[in-house]
Amino acid sequence: MRQLQLDIEPQLDARISDFSGPSWGHVIDAVRQLHAGLINRFYVYGGAGSGKSHLLSAICDSYLEVGKSAIQVSLLELLDAPTEAITSLDQYDLVALDDIEAISGVPHWQKAVFHLINYNNEGGGQLVFSSRVAPIELKLELPDLQSRLTQAVSVKVPTGSLYADRYALVTSVLTRRGIHIDQQIIDYLLLHGPHQTSILLQTLEQLIQLLKGEKTKISHANLRQIYALIDEYR
Repeated sequence: MRQLQLDIEPQLDARISDFSGPSWGHVIDAVRQLHAGLINRFYVYGGAGSGKSHLLSAICDSYLEVGKSAIQVSLLELLDAPTEAITSLDQYDLVALDDIEAISGVPHWQKAVFHLINYNNEGGGQLVFSSRVAPIELKLELPDLQSRLTQAVSVKVPTGSLYADRYALVTSVLTRRGIHIDQQIIDYLLLHGPHQTSILLQTLEQLIQLLKGEKTKISHANLRQIYALIDEYR
């Protein structure tokens, strides 16, 4: 069972190994505890573009790799759907709920998530949540749900401001995919490109597609075009 079978989230290319920068250490330590069964509810938060969805995708993939079932769902995309859309998710070993802050002001969805937490807990499953704000800053009308989320182990994801984090991310993605990009381009991307993890990964993917099959040395004119593309994402 793939985590994207509901066709709610776009396929995100991410693996746990990508988040190897020094600022990600505390996050990955928590993920290891999740795998070890020491954590049942895990909550990650950070600003827009900070890589939360990619991290959730990577966590789900890491579960699938060891034969467990996992699914990733964006609550933001589900708001207009019946709450029954998530009632069957308790069958999964791991459920990753993205954009939990989206249900603020939507009581019936808050009740649905609360019941999912209870069913999931009874079945021995695990839950991962992501949000732009810390659990205590969520504005939820259902106190019991607020309490459940506040009790989760929560970590803030890095902002991407550290060069070493960006370097580790880009290097890991290119290495595992067996892709070579001219070092001048990588240097420009890391120094002048976007800092936020998600946007950096999107920019890198654009470069990979643009340079696909490129065998010859890149001309100065082409380099300027590539640098301009990177600047657009900054």
